[in-house]
Amino acid sequence: MNNEIQVSIPGKIVISGEYAVLDGAPAIVSTLKQKVNITIQKSDKNHNIYTTSVLQGVFPFTMDDDANVLWLEADPGVFGLLLQHAFKILKPKLKENLWIAVDSSEFFRTTKDGTAIKLGIGSSAAVSVGITQALSQYQAIRSSPENLLSQANSIHQGLQGKQGSGIDVTCCFADQGVIECTKDSVKNHTWSILNWPNGLHLKALTTSQYGSTNRLVANYQRASNLYPKEFNSALDQFLEITQSLSHAWKSEDVDLIIDLLRAYDVHIKKLDKIGGIGIYTQVHADIQNIASTHNVFYKPSGAGGGDIGLAFSSSLDALSDFSDAIGTDAWNIGCLD
Repeated sequence: MNNEIQVSIPGKIVISGEYAVLDGAPAIVSTLKQKVNITIQKSDKNHNIYTTSVLQGVFPFTMDDDANVLWLEADPGVFGLLLQHAFKILKPKLKENLWIAVDSSEFFRTTKDGTAIKLGIGSSAAVSVGITQALSQYQAIRSSPENLLSQANSIHQGLQGKQGSGIDVTCCFADQGVIECTKDSVKNHTWSILNWPNGLHLKALTTSQYGSTNRLVANYQRASNLYPKEFNSALDQFLEITQSLSHAWKSEDVDLIIDLLRAYDVHIKKLDKIGGIGIYTQVHADIQNIASTHNVFYKPSGAGGGDIGLAFSSSLDALSDFSDAIGTDAWNIGCLD
């Protein structure tokens, strides 16, 4: 085993294809400069130790013969669930006690009253990938990239109740900037690297609202069962739009890219209204209305329901005016301008 392992895994945004990717449509996703940092080293205690930047304190634990994590004192709650799923999937063969430190502070924003709010840029996906890679490296296990990705997806699926597409895990794992990703099954994802189109400008904005991917995906699937005609019709449109968007992206047709993103958004909002999914909060709607008066297109990123949104324009001046218009509620994640 190695003495100390450190890994850094980027966050992500979903540019297009959210929800439709669940049914095989291609999605365009991108990594961000924000990263989760995970350190694993030997513990000098007679037990393992877990720390996370989200919570104060240390959380000692042991592991039984079935790789169940047993918290010895305080239970870190939801922030410990991912570690528990990781140990169950990876079943590490530990010859010594570990100190596992997860720093995801760059994935949270602190409000004026000191509350930490997640940005919605894939912290759980990044930690799933990071824990998988770090434990594999610490134990000097040789594993194929395909197997590591499959394990990370299984950990994340366990955390999310087997909801979601897994494209966020794939994006964080690939760490190749902008990629086009297709989900064939839970454990089978293919991707190709894309260039950022010349002349397409983007700002990512936080809404300071919590969005639950689990709840929203469950709402989407429930609504699709209640309204199969409407959802099947929309899926046909999604497939056509995402395929056209793929071609427009590769040919750097910026105006067409924005038009297709708008067209996709029209269908998402229609399904959101029919099924009561909760993708578009009032804040998202308000920001989109402001954006439309500045020649900017705005949409929620990923599952929606809060978290972050993306503002697109072919004009940097238009984006700047839009940012001024929404004032302090805008927070430029700023890696793709």
